Amino acid sequence: MMDRRILSPEELNRIQKAIAFKDLTSAEILMEVYDHYLSHLQGFSEEEFSQELFELEQKFTYGYCHALQATLNKNAKSDIGKTQWMVIKKYFCASRWLFLVGILVIVFYVSTNARGKEELAILLLSPLILLVIGNIAFSYQNFKKLKPIKRTFKGIGFSIYSSLARPISERMYLPVLMAQVIVFVPKIAFPDLGYPPFLSAVAGIITVLLTLYTISLLEVWKIKSKTALI
Repeated sequence: MMDRRILSPEELNRIQKAIAFKDLTSAEILMEVYDHYLSHLQGFSEEEFSQELFELEQKFTYGYCHALQATLNKNAKSDIGKTQWMVIKKYFCASRWLFLVGILVIVFYVSTNARGKEELAILLLSPLILLVIGNIAFSYQNFKKLKPIKRTFKGIGFSIYSSLARPISERMYLPVLMAQVIVFVPKIAFPDLGYPPFLSAVAGIITVLLTLYTISLLEVWKIKSKTALI
């Protein structure tokens, strides 16, 4: 094997086309395979390039690459869930109990002094608005990190996404969808529903849970952004 060399634009184009035919959508797997191809082929001469590319194609088959992608997607969802739960548990530790108590005091003070559904709605919307803003910032940051990869595989014919970013994004907009269901379903099912006395307590509990959920998810983003495409 010769010393590592710089591949020509034509060789890079052949590598990109070979990988594009695998129909991979995970940015992490795309770059892992691409980097492996580059690293391997840079160690061979131009005359050996075609044969070595063929050998790589026999190893990194369509099925093998999609198995890698499926495994990564599955593990990413599990990893994000475990990391968020780990972050949430920290708020019940001695080092952060003042922060948790502060949230509880503020939320339940506001909820118990609310005079109508509108004020309770504003209370419930507060963590959701933070979540929406966080999702916009998260999507923009993810877009910037994926831009070089999308440029490399320009014209691939399908969207490229980060396997680790997708479960975080899903967790960000899930509470917003659930909130719409919680708000509109009772109105449709019980149009004459009044102002139950326990509504303030329920709104306070939901707001606390949503706040913890939102803050913990934003912290998960901060943790994962140090080592991932998010």
